[in-house]
Amino acid sequence: MFNPKMEKIGRKELEELQLKRLKKIVMHAYKNVPFYRKKFDEADISPRIKSLEDISKFPFTTKDDFRKNAPFGMLAYPLEKYIELHASSGTTGEPITVCYTKKDIEVWAEVMARCLAMAGLTKNDIFQIPIPYGTFTGAFGFHYGGQKIGALIVPTGKGESERQIRLMKYYGTTFIAGVASYALHLSEVAKKMGIEPSQLKVRNGIFGAEMFTKAMKKRIMEEWNMDVHDIYGLTEMCGPGVSADCDEHDGLHLWEDHFFAEIIDPKTGERLEKEEKGELVLTTLTKEGLPVIRYRTRDITFFYDGTCNCGRTHLKHSFITGRSDDMIIIKGTNIFPGQIEEVIMKDPRLGNNWQIIVDDNLKVVVEGAKKYSEEEKRKIEEEIKKEIKIITTLGTEVEVVEPFSLPRSEGKAKRVIDKRNL
Repeated sequence: MFNPKMEKIGRKELEELQLKRLKKIVMHAYKNVPFYRKKFDEADISPRIKSLEDISKFPFTTKDDFRKNAPFGMLAYPLEKYIELHASSGTTGEPITVCYTKKDIEVWAEVMARCLAMAGLTKNDIFQIPIPYGTFTGAFGFHYGGQKIGALIVPTGKGESERQIRLMKYYGTTFIAGVASYALHLSEVAKKMGIEPSQLKVRNGIFGAEMFTKAMKKRIMEEWNMDVHDIYGLTEMCGPGVSADCDEHDGLHLWEDHFFAEIIDPKTGERLEKEEKGELVLTTLTKEGLPVIRYRTRDITFFYDGTCNCGRTHLKHSFITGRSDDMIIIKGTNIFPGQIEEVIMKDPRLGNNWQIIVDDNLKVVVEGAKKYSEEEKRKIEEEIKKEIKIITTLGTEVEVVEPFSLPRSEGKAKRVIDKRNL
């Protein structure tokens, strides 16, 4: 553990710390962020918190609130107090901009160091980061956390996949981070270069930025012969570093000393109990430059009830099963892309790249793991159709295409093409 004292803190002491910080951050937001002062006053809610349960009385913050107050309207201080700016990719609208004070960067490095240490990173590792070093938060979060641990960082940045593999081999990289779908892409590139990924020295990896299933995690493990950990975060909180999974690989520990978490019904907004699946809502407890109160993440998960064998006392949430705004509704049936991914990744006859095409019907296009005859393709397609129908109850069209025939991405993979919106 990077910080055993805090990661194994007693629940009573942790809740006392949460309450102390919640009182402070809510009052800080009210006094210093005009958006929150107006929002709380309009809801006729006092910023004086008396118990942890009081937070449920406060209104939600949404992505639209960030956009309406862009780029700097959500900040608590004058701009000269900030030392760094990051922004989301802006794939669904204007990018979400966040700014960090020196203290905010220190907190980010702390939670990232905990996540990386949980995934096995030590000061003896050679840590390669094949992620864009731009306004995207990912690379910098991994960089700061890795530095705090003392690992040797190889900041290779975005793309140039063959170069990434060459540098892994040249420097003897032992630990990588990034996007899960890109890890699979790199394994394909390595094989094309005549290099078996499992023969490289990489033995641990931690991946986030996109939802990935247990089946995808298993495939990455097998391709690289490495242990694979999941990390969760979002630009509005800090970037990656909100939570990560331990060696139990059964849920992600969320750092409750820095984030207060709730699960709500995404339709009604009502709070749900542990083990009930709903939308994750987060409040920052230590982010001074841009405090965020009850942020609706749109990510679907649930909280575990009980303790973890690893010894960490911070609550665990399940792996993200989808986003409420990623859900596809077709013919009255709700489908998450992760359901399709689970079927594909479990089948060794299929490759790593796939897409869902939506119009009046739903079509799944997936690469084969190798070239197949037309007869073999038809057989695989029929079997995959049956598997998808069992999970989704919806009849789909499936097309198996040649290996490496679908577009590749060096960032988040684009899995859904909804022609209804074109």
